[in-house]
Amino acid sequence: MSDRARTALAFGVIIGILLIWTFLNRPAQRTGITEQVAEDTITQQPAVPAEEPAPVTEDTIVIERPRIRVVLSNYGGSVSSFYLKDYEIDIVPPGRRLFVSPLEDSQQDQLHASYTVTDDSVTFRFTHENSMIEKTYHFDNDHGFSIRIASGNSAQILNLRSGLNITETRNPADDMRNFNVYVKNEKLENVTKNIKEAFTYVGKLGWFALRTKYFVLAVDNNAGIDTVWFYKLSEDVEAVEKTSASFGCYYMGGAKNRYGAAIKGRGDIDITVRLMPMDNELLAQYNKGYEEINSGGFWGPISKVIMGILNFMYSILKNYGFAIMIFALLIKLVFFPLSRQMILSQHKMQLVQPELKKIQQKYKDDPQRLNQEMMHLYKTYKVNPLSGCLPLLIQMPIFFALFRTLTTSIEFRQANFLFWITDLSLKDPYYVLPISMGVMMVVQSLTTTIDPRQRLMVIFMPIVMVWIFIGLPSGLQLYWFTYNILTLIEHFVTKRGGLK
Repeated sequence: MSDRARTALAFGVIIGILLIWTFLNRPAQRTGITEQVAEDTITQQPAVPAEEPAPVTEDTIVIERPRIRVVLSNYGGSVSSFYLKDYEIDIVPPGRRLFVSPLEDSQQDQLHASYTVTDDSVTFRFTHENSMIEKTYHFDNDHGFSIRIASGNSAQILNLRSGLNITETRNPADDMRNFNVYVKNEKLENVTKNIKEAFTYVGKLGWFALRTKYFVLAVDNNAGIDTVWFYKLSEDVEAVEKTSASFGCYYMGGAKNRYGAAIKGRGDIDITVRLMPMDNELLAQYNKGYEEINSGGFWGPISKVIMGILNFMYSILKNYGFAIMIFALLIKLVFFPLSRQMILSQHKMQLVQPELKKIQQKYKDDPQRLNQEMMHLYKTYKVNPLSGCLPLLIQMPIFFALFRTLTTSIEFRQANFLFWITDLSLKDPYYVLPISMGVMMVVQSLTTTIDPRQRLMVIFMPIVMVWIFIGLPSGLQLYWFTYNILTLIEHFVTKRGGLK
């Protein structure tokens, strides 16, 4: 196999795996609760009625806690703001409310409540058909609150129709690509793909969760939930797409929808609500299985190891950008024996090219003899034409696990590096890193390619790789940029007989 064919093969492998990766990382199909679905039933339902406008005389109560700030409203005893202080985000969309309380048989008459406030709770009181209904918020956990509704035998709906806010305003389309809906009983189920317009979950329920890219709102069913409606909110997709144009292939796939929910129950309802970052250590602390939301799928185990290494480096360097660069150096050192073998193999293939061309010309009409002579030539010069691809294939799992780590881990959200790179979770705003990476790939190829017929491939491949990388987060661009610098140094040293 010629250098040109081998290079084309390597290029095809990279592109093919990237396309497979994009396909596999579409919003997941339901898995894990197939049997339970048959028992508990998920069916399509009419959309939950929209919220009515809030009254002009709306009263609000502000609750301050170390990690959260919650603003409650007497409009349906609802939550008009749920602010996570450590990350400076409000999960409630502007002008909207969550956990609004209508009565099922009187949804047009929102419950405008009186209320009392104590040190750790707020109680709203509604009167319906001469019955007093109490809805109490207890601020009993660091990341949220519990809601208890005492309603006799009245049917209640807690309306989360507004869905979750888009928190990543600098890249809203990417945020919406990661919006998902989960249901947990014995197993965790991602029900996102089943929400065409609206669906109903009926039966046993441990908790359900609405997720954005970096945050999750989890609702535990302590008692009283009979049904949960889930439904799609697509009204802002067009506006988001207009403000999220991107180069490269990174933002081409995946859904761009927000999702809402509504809880239905009869009698007393008791739920616990938590707003948490997608931090595995924090999610696991509650022993509820929240961390399964962020399992990472096939690449999850490798991704966790990578994140552990990066966190350790960050504890020393205090900069995730430098941690990524050191990680690239470690990967290069680990794979140096294989990389060196690849470089030497490329050099040997270049040396045998004249003889190989003679054989191809001489036996062009006899494929069987041509193959025999080529194998004899490779054996004589101790050349394996496929050995150059092996290091690339071995590193692919690490690369894709690193891709997932750098594109979804909250540690890189708004993480500053140097100069113009102020957020490693976003692409390079000036495209310096991907373009520099492409230039170095050209230089590297020109220093290792002697066949003039490969010049077009030398130029074409870096352009394609730049197109792929130009829309990726700058953290991943920084890794590949650093890795290419190290590879260039490695070629220089190896070809001059160093590090034998």
